[in-house]
Amino acid sequence: MPDEESEGGAGETEPKSEAEAPKKAPAAKAPAAKKEGEEPARTPPPPGGIADILAEALPDVEFEAYQGITDVIVEVKADDIAKIMPVAKDDPRLDLKFLRCLFGVDLESEGFDVVYQLASLDKGHEVVIKTRLPADKPSVASVTPVWNAANWHERETRDMFGINFEGHPHLVPLLLPEDMTDHFPLRKDSPLAETAEWQGDFLVEEGAGGSSAKRST
Repeated sequence: MPDEESEGGAGETEPKSEAEAPKKAPAAKAPAAKKEGEEPARTPPPPGGIADILAEALPDVEFEAYQGITDVIVEVKADDIAKIMPVAKDDPRLDLKFLRCLFGVDLESEGFDVVYQLASLDKGHEVVIKTRLPADKPSVASVTPVWNAANWHERETRDMFGINFEGHPHLVPLLLPEDMTDHFPLRKDSPLAETAEWQGDFLVEEGAGGSSAKRST
């Protein structure tokens, strides 16, 4: 028959004091029941992972971390990007030397997200860092001084979404004509947005049912 000590769980010790316990990342709240039309509930990231390491490396930076489909997602303030990114790359615990991708997302009246996909080839971990920019003035610090590969990505994102990257060494059009500085094809309010959506639907239908028009010979 188990004694009183074993009922509490074998090998249990008293909890560490707040000063001794390692800092954990501020995580999303436990998932709640999803209502129709609401965003999916955010699941806290696994303990001891990349989010906790980031919190230890940047104790004075506030962020929210949650588990995405494949990677941990960390949402930060735009003003903290210039502080976070050099640490993310150079801190040996993080070692996020590989900028996999950088892109924008148009959320219409809610503004724009800039998304950074980072990875460490040596540590074998990855993270997605996101920041929200206002719709009327989407601007954030360039990370080109941290990753040279960001140069191309930031120019493309400026072309497609009109997002300004402060401190970029040469933020000129990459995909658009040099004089086209007031038209952003991937914004949802672009005059060509409906045409692009129709073309996409047309191509899907054509691919599913074969060619919808005979080619002339």
